Amino acid sequence: MQQVFSGVDIVTAWCFTGIAAVMAVAVTVFYTLRVAKVCKTVKVQSSSSFPEELPSVSVIVYSNGDASGLATLLRQLREQSYQAPWEVIVVNDGKDYETDMLLMSVASQWSLLRHTFTPKVMRNVSRKKLALTLGMKAARHDVVVHVTSSSRIKSPDWLKYMAMPFNNPSIDLVIGYACPDPADDTRRGSRRRAHDMLVTSVHYLASALTAHTYRGDGDNLAYRRDKFFEMKGFSNSLNLHYGDDDIFVSDVATPSNTAVMIARDAQVMTSTPHPVEVYKAKKYRYDYTARYCDCSQNWLYDTVSLLMWLWLLSTVGAVLIAFDNWLVMSVLGVVALLLWLPQMLVWRKASLLLSSRRFMLSVPGSMLWRPFYNFIYHLRSRRIHTAHFTWQAIGNQQ
Repeated sequence: MQQVFSGVDIVTAWCFTGIAAVMAVAVTVFYTLRVAKVCKTVKVQSSSSFPEELPSVSVIVYSNGDASGLATLLRQLREQSYQAPWEVIVVNDGKDYETDMLLMSVASQWSLLRHTFTPKVMRNVSRKKLALTLGMKAARHDVVVHVTSSSRIKSPDWLKYMAMPFNNPSIDLVIGYACPDPADDTRRGSRRRAHDMLVTSVHYLASALTAHTYRGDGDNLAYRRDKFFEMKGFSNSLNLHYGDDDIFVSDVATPSNTAVMIARDAQVMTSTPHPVEVYKAKKYRYDYTARYCDCSQNWLYDTVSLLMWLWLLSTVGAVLIAFDNWLVMSVLGVVALLLWLPQMLVWRKASLLLSSRRFMLSVPGSMLWRPFYNFIYHLRSRRIHTAHFTWQAIGNQQ
């Protein structure tokens, strides 16, 4: 009787081991290779050469009470080595006095700069969407690249990279990448926040690279002016404070009209004196507006998280049943290596190529904990759901 029971235990342990192996293979095929595709794209695009002709471009800068940040950005924009006609339009949201003085001073020395503003007192309207719409109406060129006063441009070739895909007349939308400056966030939990933002960015970039675009980043995003007005601007999200870089992108993007530009010199960093507050605000914002976007990709990444947890539960079950069976333990160890070693290596490469904090040894714990972490923010976002609508005032709508 004891032998029969032991035999059943061993069969059960091998079943659990088989499930763990299947989960590991599935995650590697459907997820790890996606992350690797982002890394490969960065390398390929970074070594590409520029065409002889580039399109005319309008750069729209959104600024909200950040004169010092805007001054830094304008210096970096003036260093751009762009040969085709281009211009810079700054929208001073709220007509901040210090920002206004800065713009008048720079505009007197730089003919490419123009600026406008939105009034301080507005109700039942998204300030940022109004500001961007004013910038789009003022733009003289069809290709428009969007940044904000918190964007930090690392290369004089940045604009060339962001504009280059528009040489293809079928391209209406270019998804760029913006990484928060790791030096800004020194508070407790900074590494966790940096890794979470890296994973979030890689997810939407990987989806865009596989023709399933559902989000962009307003700190580094480009699209055609004609397409903006063809879509009636932000009409599909006028009742929300946000949605200018995820709902709009989700509405505009098709498998054939979207390009991704993530070459090293095409990337920007974002700098803010309040990184934790900005991080939390973005988490709430994107969690809420995700319901208005293509949800298929969110389901895909949720399924990957489920597969990782099925691997863990299957592994734990096999260990509890056959902890003294060296063959089962050896196979489980190999399966664990096959699941996590490629992920650790590819996430380390992604963190380096995308200018984030080093991400390697903490990958298993972070990826397993992440769905619960996001669920906490999901619950908090629902508790403050009225603040997402334009009929409710919030402090800073940037």
